[in-house]
Amino acid sequence: MHYSLAIAMRYLRARKRSGFVSRVTIIAIGGTLVGVTTLIIVLSLMNGFENELRNRIVEFNTHVLVFTRNPQAWTGIDTVSTNLAEIEGVVASSPFIRGESLISYEIIPGRRVKTKGVIVKGVDLDSERAVSTVIDSFEPAISSFETSGFADGEVIPGIVLGEDLAEDLGRVSYGEILSLVSAPAEMRVGHIKPRTREFRVIGTFKTGVFEFDSRFAYIDIREAETLYDYVGSTRGLGIRIEDIYRAREMQDKIEESISIDYGMNNWITLNSNLFSYIKVEKILMFLLLALIILIAAFNLVGMLTMVIMEKRSEIGILRSMGASSRGIMSIFMVEGTVIGGVGTVLGVVLGLGVCSLLSLVRLDLPPEVYFINTLPVLIEWVDVVTVSVASMVICFIATIYPSWEACNMLPLDAIKYD
Repeated sequence: MHYSLAIAMRYLRARKRSGFVSRVTIIAIGGTLVGVTTLIIVLSLMNGFENELRNRIVEFNTHVLVFTRNPQAWTGIDTVSTNLAEIEGVVASSPFIRGESLISYEIIPGRRVKTKGVIVKGVDLDSERAVSTVIDSFEPAISSFETSGFADGEVIPGIVLGEDLAEDLGRVSYGEILSLVSAPAEMRVGHIKPRTREFRVIGTFKTGVFEFDSRFAYIDIREAETLYDYVGSTRGLGIRIEDIYRAREMQDKIEESISIDYGMNNWITLNSNLFSYIKVEKILMFLLLALIILIAAFNLVGMLTMVIMEKRSEIGILRSMGASSRGIMSIFMVEGTVIGGVGTVLGVVLGLGVCSLLSLVRLDLPPEVYFINTLPVLIEWVDVVTVSVASMVICFIATIYPSWEACNMLPLDAIKYD
């Protein structure tokens, strides 16, 4: 064992050290511990929220979208769907029609009407269930959009509203009737009156994402086809693939097998701004919380400076015995790095322990504020390694200045100091 390492370990084990220096050492370890623990917990929580948000977006939207560019392409959508089923990696596809409408509900019949702009999606229930989990979240569960058996005897098309949308309209309940108003393309020049169609509320859904639950409604695809003209809607196929993270690759693969009459998009591109924001926020949070470790590093500098002052005569003796400046410097660099390493290891253990505890306890969150009911935790080992390495690098850099001061002491002056 090199003498500098042996001496550094001896200084760390020394019992006669000044009590004040020992307390500063504990503070330096504690500061590193707190910084590393905080970083691991916060990054794990952010990973959990990002993962939950990603899953909910992917569950609501299909992985890859094929949309038609002209009416002729829409007439051949069934053929396209059959051809896509033969592509490796494609699980299922479902046709859809998506358009914007004004929804109108009479809160007080004949006296008070509540209106709201909504996005209406026409789907086939059976095929849509294969590409999206939204249909399974309908409450109550339905097998079709057809309605019958109500007391008023009216048989009108059914509609399923987002839970927040139903609440915003005035707590629309099961079985109540509302109207959808759509504007054909010709309406823009005032030639045709808007189309109005009555629908009966047969359920609600909740994805947990406010943007979806407050703006979307589902109807039968055949009703959507009569409600919206081609120009006023988006028509195409929603596609589910095996690996959601290969959406861009699968888009390119599918694009090669269809004609130019169809356009394409995928969930990654559609939500790129959102996830870019989350990524930037995560980086900024890492840099901000790394300041805690930096503060601990200043404590480490102060502790090493006091140790050097306490061991000044011993440094002079070592130099007079032939110890090199590099050897003296390495003694205190090793000591400071070990202290930082101890704080880092303890911080990692404590951080992982707290994250595991949060995963087991599942703390409740107010659903009206957050889009999830429990606190999500997702430990990513890349983050744990990054935090650990960053902590060790900061602690190592903090040892350089005091160690450099120690190696520049003149032997005679150091011995006389005692």
